[in-house]
Amino acid sequence: MTSKDLKLGKQLDRYLALGLGLAIFGAPFAVFSFLILLSIPLTAIGIACVVLGASIALVPESPVPKETIRAMVEGSCAGVESLLEEFNAKNKAVYLPPRNGRVTAFILTSGDQTRAWNAIDAPTRVVSEVEGETALTLFPPGSEIVRLSEIGEDSGVDDALTYVLVDFLEAAESVKSVEAGRRTILSISKPRIRSDFPRFNTCLGTLPTSIAGCVLAQVLGKPVGLIEEQATNQQINATFEVPRHPGET
Repeated sequence: MTSKDLKLGKQLDRYLALGLGLAIFGAPFAVFSFLILLSIPLTAIGIACVVLGASIALVPESPVPKETIRAMVEGSCAGVESLLEEFNAKNKAVYLPPRNGRVTAFILTSGDQTRAWNAIDAPTRVVSEVEGETALTLFPPGSEIVRLSEIGEDSGVDDALTYVLVDFLEAAESVKSVEAGRRTILSISKPRIRSDFPRFNTCLGTLPTSIAGCVLAQVLGKPVGLIEEQATNQQINATFEVPRHPGET
C-alpha cells in the first residue's frame, strides 16, 4: 500500500468518524431535548446533527464514477490515433519524463526507432525532424492520469503502477514489474480498459501499457522506450527500456 493510499484511507476514515460522531451525538440529544427538556429548538439541533453526520459519513470516495473516467480515457485515444494515421507512424514511443508537469510520448514516424533515443532532449513540438525523419511529440491519455494521481519520483515502481492502474483508475486487476538491467518487464492482469485503435496500439501500446509507460517515465524520471508488447483479453506483457544517452556504453 502506498503513502497516497494511506493518506486517502485516513481522510475517508476521518469523514466516517466525524459523521458517525455527529449522528451518535445528535440522536440521543434530540430525544433528550424533546422528552426531557421539552425544547423544540434543541430537538431541531439534534436532528440536524443526525442528518449532517449521515451525509458526511456517506461522502463517496470518488464523486465521478470510475466507469465514466475509464470511458473518457478510452475516447481520448481517437485524437491521437488520427494524428498517428496522418503521419503514417509505425515506430514505438519513447515516454519522456514530465515537461511542464506532463509526460509526453516521442515517436519517430519512420526509420530506426533507436534514432529517436538520440533526440529525446529535443524541444517540445508536436511535429519535429530528426535526421531527416518526421517525429511527433504527443500527450498520451496516461499523461493526464499520472498528473491527477500526483505520484512522484519518490514512489516505488510497483507501488506507483498499482496505485494508478488498479486503485486510482481500476484499469486492471493487478500489475507486477520485474527489472532486468535497463529493462522493466510488466505483467498486467485482466485489463478493464481498451483502445480499439490499431495505430495507437502499435506505437504507444494498448491503453493499459501506455498508461504504465507514463507512470514509469514519471517515477524513474528518465525516458522509457516501449520495446514490445503481447496483449490478450486476460493478460498484457510489455517491455520498456531506459535508452542510453549518446556516448554511453
